Amino acid sequence: MPIEALIAIIIAEGVLLVGLIIALAVILKKRRTPAGKADNVKIEDGVRYTTDRAETTADGEVAITHLKGDVILRRGRTYTVRKDGYIIPGKYTVLSHNENAETFNLRIGGIVREYKHASDIVLADGEKICAVSHAVVLR
Repeated sequence: MPIEALIAIIIAEGVLLVGLIIALAVILKKRRTPAGKADNVKIEDGVRYTTDRAETTADGEVAITHLKGDVILRRGRTYTVRKDGYIIPGKYTVLSHNENAETFNLRIGGIVREYKHASDIVLADGEKICAVSHAVVLR
């Protein structure tokens, strides 16, 4: 077999290999979900939509558990809602991180308001959120 044919085969295999690597990278990027997001959501155009209700206890109350994908808001730290950020825009159920506290304060958009355990909130892109009284779980 002439050397030119071997070189052509090697070049063709290299091009094929590069194409496969690019295809794999694209597939992995599409499958990746933003960090800290719950399993029961769908994300469209960087906005979070819940697909079902949060888990409940035997008596029907929303459980204070830490599930894979829950977002923890540390007390006193301000977070900015961003597409592809730690907290993405969408609907969340807010849960008290302290099982002895049924209510807690959140600062959303500069306004501090009291929320009850298992309340629903909607966060918009660019909005700022801060847990004022104690840590909070966003599910």
